[in-house]
Amino acid sequence: MQAINNEEFRATGPEHNRGSEPSTLSDLEGTITAWSLTMHPTLLWTTLQFIRYSAQATFDQTDRYQVRSPYSSARTLCLVSKDVRRIVLPELLHTILLPKSENLNRFVDALRMQEEYAEIQKQNDLRLERGEEQIPNDLYFQYAPHIHKIWIGCIHDKIVPNPLLQSDYTSARKLTISVLTPVLLAAPSIALGSTSLKLFSECLEHAWKSHADTNANDEHSPPPWKTQALTLSGETVANGPWELLTNTPQGSAFLSSISHLAYGSHTTTFDYSFFAAMSWGRSRDYHLPLWMKSILWPSFENLQTFSMAYPHIKPPFDLYDFYQFREGRNGRSFHVELLTLSAAMLTRGRDDARDWRISAFAEIGPGEECIRTEEVRLKVSHSPIEFWYDFDDWEKIWACGLCG
Repeated sequence: MQAINNEEFRATGPEHNRGSEPSTLSDLEGTITAWSLTMHPTLLWTTLQFIRYSAQATFDQTDRYQVRSPYSSARTLCLVSKDVRRIVLPELLHTILLPKSENLNRFVDALRMQEEYAEIQKQNDLRLERGEEQIPNDLYFQYAPHIHKIWIGCIHDKIVPNPLLQSDYTSARKLTISVLTPVLLAAPSIALGSTSLKLFSECLEHAWKSHADTNANDEHSPPPWKTQALTLSGETVANGPWELLTNTPQGSAFLSSISHLAYGSHTTTFDYSFFAAMSWGRSRDYHLPLWMKSILWPSFENLQTFSMAYPHIKPPFDLYDFYQFREGRNGRSFHVELLTLSAAMLTRGRDDARDWRISAFAEIGPGEECIRTEEVRLKVSHSPIEFWYDFDDWEKIWACGLCG
């Protein structure tokens, strides 16, 4: 039970409607072999598919995540048996949401436990070679190969549980960074709140130094991360936070390696002026955030696209309805618009303020895409999601896979 509880670091699971992906053979071969002795192959396949489908998260649910976890079914399935748990865990680990410090701390605790189980597994491998009895180790599971997306929200600086009880806070923080880094940087897609950039910069530094120590004589070795997509959220990503990445060799190397950048914030997603324009029957222009003017876009050498997400609203829009929504009295269902710009458009010199405004598109409906040029396009999601006018709305957009 303790292991299951530690795995409940937050709602974790696949983005909405993704296809089932097979687990690695080493993770499931024991379970499949045992079940195949008593099940017809068709029944076995159907059972595995049913369990995986039942474990998928309901990111698009109408309830707030704090009210009802979108992963409650998966957590319940993990309690059925150790075999079912091994089938469910790849679904749980696909997308990890760590919105607060306590979620991050529980996740790191789970990683530490798995490191202990990994040591037991090494002993078991040696025991197997010597023909000795193995130590029970049913809770061992490799997390990193199954993690595809990680969201780290407003972490601030509290990444060590009970810091006042730590005799050596610096050592405890370094241990947390060393445990988190290999798993975080193995994820192809990472989302960061502006207050978590310091934590991320420390992980990059740890990976960079370790990489330099082990590859001192290999100038052509790949970087110590697999991340391809970076999503930033929050109200202040200009100046200070960016310098945590741009002013270090490892940060600059990381930014130059990513291929997709996305951004979203509470105030940007629900800019009052957008809704006011809708109430007056005017089409909406897309004003890009001011911090984009200060970024040295040519340093993103491999960047292909930049995206921002907005609620899809049509004129005329009832402004009173928006007031009710903004005050948190009612949830509101919106489709999501994804505005995507090419990297070529951003890397050109853009001194004119008008260049940072994308004019309104022709009206398009759910599931449709408008390609204005090779550099500018807008796509509307097939299905709506429920918004509650709080900071978790952007987290939901990202978790549903709607920000690129």
